[in-house]
Amino acid sequence: MRGVVTLHHSNVVGIAHKRTASSTKGKHAKIATYLFLLLCLIWSLAATSAIAEQTILYPMPESVHDQRPLYPVRLLALAISKLEKPYRLKQSRSAMTQSRALRMMERENAPDIVWSMTTQEREKAYIPIRIPIYKGLIGWRLFLIHAGQQGIFDEIDSLSDLQTLTAGQGHDWPDTYILNNSHIDVMSSSKYERLFEMLNKERFNFFPRSIIEIWDEISARPHYNLAIEKHILLRYPAAIYFFVAKNNAKLATDIQRGLQLAIEDGSFEQMFLKHNEWLINKACLSERHIIDLPNPLLPPLTPVHNEALWYHVDE
Repeated sequence: MRGVVTLHHSNVVGIAHKRTASSTKGKHAKIATYLFLLLCLIWSLAATSAIAEQTILYPMPESVHDQRPLYPVRLLALAISKLEKPYRLKQSRSAMTQSRALRMMERENAPDIVWSMTTQEREKAYIPIRIPIYKGLIGWRLFLIHAGQQGIFDEIDSLSDLQTLTAGQGHDWPDTYILNNSHIDVMSSSKYERLFEMLNKERFNFFPRSIIEIWDEISARPHYNLAIEKHILLRYPAAIYFFVAKNNAKLATDIQRGLQLAIEDGSFEQMFLKHNEWLINKACLSERHIIDLPNPLLPPLTPVHNEALWYHVDE
């Protein structure tokens, strides 16, 4: 007689219970795995988002007519494009003077980077990125004058002649000190736009502007009776650098590296010429009488002997 296997009710229930428990544990394990993977995904996305949001704030210009930031911002974008880092440029929310933008750099929601003419004082207070973004042209100055005063400047042949006139400049600009150091009288204003109004009212005789600034400035103000003086080039050694706060050395290193890579592959020079060559040609430098001034504010670490960083013209 074949053996008969008898299953008692209690055994059946026990086996079913074990199977149910095992199944439940399996489901819980799967859920825990899914949750873990989901958390990992969320963390990864959050980390990626944080990396992608490395925003570099730059200052909003003082005036709606001010086109000067266009080239520095594009050059900055070129520099960060050379890096394998997800930086993003963004303009600050409020307009501010150059000196205020520099002072604000270490504060939250303030500019992370400012471009400005270098001085010994500024290089002590901030980290300079010692690549002159305008290749020294910020110190090559033409004169914005009242349209009726060209005759006065036709008689100017030397620094001593120029010392009989009064210049206009921003009160916190290094140029003011440079001119005063050469015994040129300066009338200053804390408001950039106000200087054009003052010149239009003949409060001073000339407003020295770099050859890369002056053309846009006069074209943006056709309502004033202003002109560009025809015969003189005032020149002093000067450099505009990008500056960052002392506590932002990593950004300074990255921007320095990006600019250097752009110099090496030729894209820096291409952008410089694209934005500035026509302005240089328009100045007709070969036809101008050059008056050179010293710049006592020029820091000793300025790379004046690296000719690749500076613009040169045959005289």
